[in-house]
This record gives sequence, structure tokens and C-alpha cells, in this order.
Amino acid sequence: MSKFVNKTSLSIVLAEEYGMKKKDAIKIINRIFDEMSEALEENGQVDITGFGKFVIFDRKSRKGINPVSKEAMEIPASKLPKFKPSTTLKAKCNKDRFIED
Repeated sequence: MSKFVNKTSLSIVLAEEYGMKKKDAIKIINRIFDEMSEALEENGQVDITGFGKFVIFDRKSRKGINPVSKEAMEIPASKLPKFKPSTTLKAKCNKDRFIED
């Protein structure tokens, strides 16, 4: 079965591994994600060595179709966070592909 990770599961691992309260671990995790969000909000980037990089991608305005009325419409430009995995993470995700017999 594949592993599922969220803030709660991360807090449990931190609490067990470092002997802290789950409540304190959640505070630390929330602070980390807040800092990452603030950096991206300010058009910065988040670079986590061995994991990957989060950057802001400028999406241009484009034409679309309203699914209800089927009328053409203009979809405004927007900014989106984009994730670029590191080569280390790519290698970990593909380690089973290069097993020799």
C-alpha cells in the first residue's frame, strides 16, 4: 500500500522521533508551511535541497468556454505555484526502473 502523508501524520512522526508533544510538532509544521507560503506570495521561491523547488508561474490570460452557457469567455491571467522535483527525488521515485537482472 502506498504511504499517505499530511500534517497530522508528519506531526506524529516528529513527536515520536524527537520526544515532543504532537501539539508542538503541529506548530512547527504550520510555521514551516507559513514561511513557504509567504515566500511564494511575495514572488519568491522555496528551494529544499534533495527534494525540489517551488516557484511562481505566471499563467497568461486565455480564451475559454463557459461550460453552462457554452459562450466564449476570457480567462484572466493568474499566478500559480509550480513544483520542480530535484534530481535526487526523481532518482528515488524511479529506483525500481533501473534494477538489473
